Amino acid sequence: MRAYSAIFLCMGIIFCSCEDQEGELVYTGKSKHWNQKEVPISLKCAACHTKEFEQWAGSDHAWAWRNTDMSLDSEPFHGQEIKAHGEKLAFHTNRQGELLLINHASREEFKVNSVLGRRPLIQYLVKGKDGGLHTPSAAWDTEKREWFDVFAGDERLSREGLAERRDGDWGHWLGRGMNWNSQCAWCHMTEFRKNYHAETDTYHSTWKEPGVSCIQCHPLASAPDAENGCMADAARRKLSSRQVHDNCATCHARREELDDQFQAGDSFDEHFRLEVPLIEGIFHPNGMQRDEDYCETGLRLSKMGAAGVSCIDCHDPHSAQLKLPQEDNSLCLRCHATGTMVNNTPAPIIDINTHTPCPPQSTGGRCVECHMPESNYMARDPRRDHSFNSPDAQMSKECTVPNACLMCHKDKDNDWAQEHIARVYSGTHIESKRQRTRAIAAAMQGNANEEELLKLFGSESNSTWKATILEHLATLPRSEAIMQTARRAAQDGNVLVRAAAAQLLGSESAPMLLDKARLVRRAAAWQNLSLIQSQAKAKQAFREQLDTARHQADQPTGAMQLAMLAQAANQQEEAEKQYKRAIRLDASSPVAYMDYAVFLAGRNRPAEALAQMLTCAEKAPQNPMVQYRLGLILAECGYIPEAIRAMQKALHIAPDYQEAQQALQQLTPYHSPSSK
Repeated sequence: MRAYSAIFLCMGIIFCSCEDQEGELVYTGKSKHWNQKEVPISLKCAACHTKEFEQWAGSDHAWAWRNTDMSLDSEPFHGQEIKAHGEKLAFHTNRQGELLLINHASREEFKVNSVLGRRPLIQYLVKGKDGGLHTPSAAWDTEKREWFDVFAGDERLSREGLAERRDGDWGHWLGRGMNWNSQCAWCHMTEFRKNYHAETDTYHSTWKEPGVSCIQCHPLASAPDAENGCMADAARRKLSSRQVHDNCATCHARREELDDQFQAGDSFDEHFRLEVPLIEGIFHPNGMQRDEDYCETGLRLSKMGAAGVSCIDCHDPHSAQLKLPQEDNSLCLRCHATGTMVNNTPAPIIDINTHTPCPPQSTGGRCVECHMPESNYMARDPRRDHSFNSPDAQMSKECTVPNACLMCHKDKDNDWAQEHIARVYSGTHIESKRQRTRAIAAAMQGNANEEELLKLFGSESNSTWKATILEHLATLPRSEAIMQTARRAAQDGNVLVRAAAAQLLGSESAPMLLDKARLVRRAAAWQNLSLIQSQAKAKQAFREQLDTARHQADQPTGAMQLAMLAQAANQQEEAEKQYKRAIRLDASSPVAYMDYAVFLAGRNRPAEALAQMLTCAEKAPQNPMVQYRLGLILAECGYIPEAIRAMQKALHIAPDYQEAQQALQQLTPYHSPSSK
């Protein structure tokens, strides 16, 4: 879903409205929406707000989810086949008019339940054994009118050397990673509630209306307004720009979902944890999108986002279309030709004739082509970057950051691009951004430099970048300089910065269990699990922590959180149950095996711990941490030669693995010829 949501105002009766026999206003027009009867609440809104309703009805929000319709879906299910991610899938229509998906390998037949989206691709949903809906690894291209593999060119799979997503894997289309109720539904339905039952491992989800309808952005009041009869919550009519933006961000962000209780007017950071540039393959080190990242992180990392530019500054809240054309730069120059003030910050005035090395009337002369380049996601869905970076071929050479010049001029190289860029862009601000990109790139690769990161933090004004830098510092040993920085950051006014500081402070963060922000309390709670039974004042923080773990219990991460919380509360049987459940939910991931092995070793069950690590090593033979942990368990069980070989393999995979180097040095004397 690529549109933006916002607020609408109560209006008088306008065209296409009338009164029924009981005097209640009804909508009589015909909208572009696929099935008006599916949105009865929104139709009542339409009686007074016809224009807004019809703008919305033609938007991607309205088409985010629908039932199957033979007038729209017959062609994709007319005896077509595709091989998607190692599996041959066939699509047919039976005599009863039901749409069927057939998996050739298992010979299973699935009835198509419903549909996501409308352009440039459509995904079809089938019901899985867990009672939830799942989307196959094939989608329908509405322009080329063909099925295609949505994982084609998947960078993560290429990095990990996986040719396909196998049945039983978390990321297989029938696995929990492709479960619609958990991964997609919040952003495709109105007032969605997942309602996962951990005891039966099944979903019993509910929603008010399909798609993103009126009341997702304008919650209903307990009673109509006494003055004009409007059903929208009167207290929420005039949301601030920040509140409107946070409502959009709940879907247009790569984030961790802490609960499903967000309503328009709430703070995003009270219900979600934003993903920032920490791991290779998700974001580029300059903040540009790399994986399926949506818009919010990039925008927050940008100068525009930091200044307070929000979604509805550029997008119409109901149609989700741009307010002005981007092709002639009128959208951008509305502010950048006039120096418009945004929260007391003037937009830099730009003369398009001298600002770009490309001819002003060319494609390259469009602001968005340089500062918001498009990349394909889900193989064929082009989306614009929202970090508003400038092209920098120097960073392309040093840190493999893409630059818009070569995304357009595919026959050129970075030296050519740098020569042309230098004619326009220069100055100390460019070099300061390069220093940040270099430092973040090194940290992403496991080579975080304390001095560089601390220097960056001291000069950084953007709160989201400050939080990112702190999280990278958390991967390093806690020096006094790092701790002093974290203590100061714990007093920062920004929620992300304080939450990152809590991670760095460890047990020192205990006072932050009482922080006013949930995200900060949660971060502090994970650092102070030893207080879970004794800290009465922090009861709310640990209760929230447990609530989030239960909300995420349908995913392996949620099961792991429940295991750790049970362990901290000395509920050992429950902890073991949750570790086993995490493995069942994602049998291909090494993390659950390793943590379960540590749990077993701590319970004086080394043989069982070794069995878990041996299974883990089979599933992730090239993971250096797995080999290191395996070596530790082997040594504990007395298998010294095997432990040495495991440490040697860890170092062969990752030569700079310091813990493995130290362990090998300690093990070798016990197995040297002189000690026999």
